Amino acid sequence: MALKIVLHIGLQKSGTTFLQHMLQDHQETLAQSGVLYPIPRDWERGRRTVANHEWASYGLLGTEYPWVSEARAAKEEPSWRALLEQVRASSGTVLLSAEALSVIRSDAVSRLFAALGADDVEVVITARTLGRALPSLWQQHIRNGLSTSFESYLRSLARQRDADFESVPDAHIWRAFMLSGLVRRWIEAGASRVSVVTSPGKPPQLLLDRFTQAAGLPNLTHTPVADRQAHTGLTAPETLALASLNALFRDEDWPKGRADRARQAITESFQARDGRGGKVTVPPGWRSRVAEWSQEDLDALQKTDAHIVGDLADLHYDPALDETAPVTPEETARAGAAAALALLDAQPRESALRRNKRRLRRLVP
Repeated sequence: MALKIVLHIGLQKSGTTFLQHMLQDHQETLAQSGVLYPIPRDWERGRRTVANHEWASYGLLGTEYPWVSEARAAKEEPSWRALLEQVRASSGTVLLSAEALSVIRSDAVSRLFAALGADDVEVVITARTLGRALPSLWQQHIRNGLSTSFESYLRSLARQRDADFESVPDAHIWRAFMLSGLVRRWIEAGASRVSVVTSPGKPPQLLLDRFTQAAGLPNLTHTPVADRQAHTGLTAPETLALASLNALFRDEDWPKGRADRARQAITESFQARDGRGGKVTVPPGWRSRVAEWSQEDLDALQKTDAHIVGDLADLHYDPALDETAPVTPEETARAGAAAALALLDAQPRESALRRNKRRLRRLVP
């Protein structure tokens, strides 16, 4: 049985995919230091770009995640059993990384601890300023196929913020992003230590250094994530164009698979453009409120027993930094045109043989 388990539980949009790439790339280095980062045997299944342990956790916690069905949970049970076997076979430290664990409620945290069976479980949370996390979350919302405006998205979050997070499953965003509550939940469940790593943005090596310090790992060197899909964001005009397309896909009853393939082609074409426009920022009418949310949480965080690795100033949201020029119709039009070209390029080409057969059928009476 593992002597110690380190759980990296996100947060989403805080560099978790980058860190998972580094852990996967340096798996042998970690092993030489007595740290196991298990690579799931089936990690390449589906659209995952890096080995992590989120899907395996579905096999244990299932519908605790609002987006996981009972059928999906049953499908992932073998993955969870295989991961648990690796954990139990280890005699040193085991490091698991699954950002979705940040949204689970207290009972589910206790179930996870009981299943892992280790006496020493440390939790590492990577966090980013709320003023950058919320635009990224809304953008992901759009990339997942929805068309909600940013202001509507924020209104929904404002209503959820006053909810009882333990009794309302859909309030999962604030279960994760209200850091003070997240820290308390895991400490009260029995974590021996909870560390909050502040994300500096750049350089990536600094985030990696802070993470390895918090997790008790050997020093790791940042290696470029070349020739692999990274989680690069869309710009403000690109996100608006994609949101409008999502609404059309829904109105025209596009099958989900077809719409997903179209979105993938569009986002890849966006990321190859020059002059893509400005970044997504908190809407002007919401900036003071988001700043209040952020400051309230940082004040509460400092009253917890969390071990802070990095600079708390990294988590401070300054609305003045979001004073950017609004998106112009021309920028949105260019993004829409790029999306149209991507859809045209994604259409399957008709082979010469098929074209000739079609012509022959026309000639035969």
